[in-house]
Amino acid sequence: MSIVDLLVMIIVVTILVTVTLGIVTYVAYKLRRARRPAPEDDGRGGTESWYFVRHRPAGDGTGES
Repeated sequence: MSIVDLLVMIIVVTILVTVTLGIVTYVAYKLRRARRPAPEDDGRGGTESWYFVRHRPAGDGTGES
């Protein structure tokens, strides 16, 4: 096997692996977007999203310190 054949084989395998990983990543992305999180009970009578946590600043609510 010559060095050119070896380099061609490495390039072809690299391209195939890259395309395969791209397809797998795209499928995982689509599956993740299709799955919506169920709201969780936050223990205070409300539901909070699994993704976000509400920030409640301390104080009287006017925004001033």
